[in-house]
Amino acid sequence: MKNYINIISVIFLFCISQLYSQRDIIEIEYKANQDNSVNFNYKKKSPGNYFVMLKFSNLNNTRARYFNKVIKSNLGSLLKLKPINPDESIGFQYSYTYFKGDLNSKIEYDFPYVLPFDKGTELSVQELFSIENVYLKKELPGGWKAYSFSFKETKIVRAIRKGVVIKVINKYSPDLENIYSFYGEQNEITIEHNDGSVAVYKGFDNNINVRLGELVYPQSKLGELAQYDKRGLYRLYLNLYSYKTKKGKTLFNIKNSDIEIVYITPKFFINENIEVLKNMQSYIVNFTDKVLFKEMRKREIKKYKAKL
Repeated sequence: MKNYINIISVIFLFCISQLYSQRDIIEIEYKANQDNSVNFNYKKKSPGNYFVMLKFSNLNNTRARYFNKVIKSNLGSLLKLKPINPDESIGFQYSYTYFKGDLNSKIEYDFPYVLPFDKGTELSVQELFSIENVYLKKELPGGWKAYSFSFKETKIVRAIRKGVVIKVINKYSPDLENIYSFYGEQNEITIEHNDGSVAVYKGFDNNINVRLGELVYPQSKLGELAQYDKRGLYRLYLNLYSYKTKKGKTLFNIKNSDIEIVYITPKFFINENIEVLKNMQSYIVNFTDKVLFKEMRKREIKKYKAKL
């Protein structure tokens, strides 16, 4: 039988894998102008935020040395090198590195998330870290926080906050012949929020309702839960995290080893309050228009209401 360590290691390794650059996702080109300045532009081939760092060498007639920026659009401008002497061209060599995620972003730790199911749904939450202490007898990475929600029938899973879909895995089918404590091979959706936080939802059937790069809103339908095992359970796993540089490391000239995952304990809108979910506690999904539309523009709200 597969056990608890499987799901923990899968989620953790998934998060760590996001720290490393993937080839050819970011392309940077430059153009020399008639006034001897040089423009650097980028193209991004994957949704979500990326931190880009340019490093210059063999510079002549300019003062630039390092440059970094979080890029969100699919294409745009990075920077413009200006000549010290406008009558001469700029000499330079450059290299660049990029990392997935919005490094050192200002996370809204008191943001009112909406529980990930239909309004009125009654649910019970289980904190995975508490179970981990029983199964592994040791601590997980600092600040680890993850939840599971189990039901006796399938449920529609809905987004807890406005964000962009940055990863979709839709290739697994459950083993309904056995009983499992936990396992990692589940369909999942990863969504990046405006403040740089990232939410991972796991446990979908094969009819996922969103696509890579799609903008979703709180209560947008993501998909439906798959049957977990032969017991007829349906289970959602949810965790949130962000990226930051390790203590003492700045955003200039950083390496992969200088970046770490920071797990987030979200606060949800519960009974007119903003609360941290409690282990084995029951809740009823509820929200107000103020909470639902907190990050949405007027035209987005109008479009959203038209679909109801």
